[in-house]
Amino acid sequence: MFWKFDLHSSSHIDTLLEREDVTLKELMDEEDVLQECKAQNRKLIEFLLKAECLEDLLLTSDVSQMNDRLGEDESLLMKLYSFLLNDSPLNPLLASFFSKVLSILISRKPEQIVDFLKKKRDFVDLIIKHIGTSAIMDLLLRLLTCIEPPQPRQDVLNVSRVLSCC
Repeated sequence: MFWKFDLHSSSHIDTLLEREDVTLKELMDEEDVLQECKAQNRKLIEFLLKAECLEDLLLTSDVSQMNDRLGEDESLLMKLYSFLLNDSPLNPLLASFFSKVLSILISRKPEQIVDFLKKKRDFVDLIIKHIGTSAIMDLLLRLLTCIEPPQPRQDVLNVSRVLSCC
């Protein structure tokens, strides 16, 4: 006699994703959402890749599909960049999330991110404005030290020269 065992149990997140009216808030309230994301739950990642979801997330999970989508979509990058437009002092926790997401994008898509930042004429001023926030200082150091391709590295060094003149 053989028993049927379902060795692959579906998560509560999978159950939620089967509903047509599931919301991002409902998914974010699930305690295992980050683990499911890191485990590359296909349904969850497809849901999170929707533009309306990406606009509402602060992405620190380092999921390659999300990084690719965020790094290629200038409107999403602008929404992320707009964090720097806040008044000083920045919330340290939010600044660390911002710095982590941008650092991940810099390491994964250096040319795209440096090109994006070069278009932002206020980038240097905003970095200087928030340089007292440790996460922003860490981000600047990341920009200066971790960009591998020669041209983006040179572009970042040119920005640092401008910073040192201030």
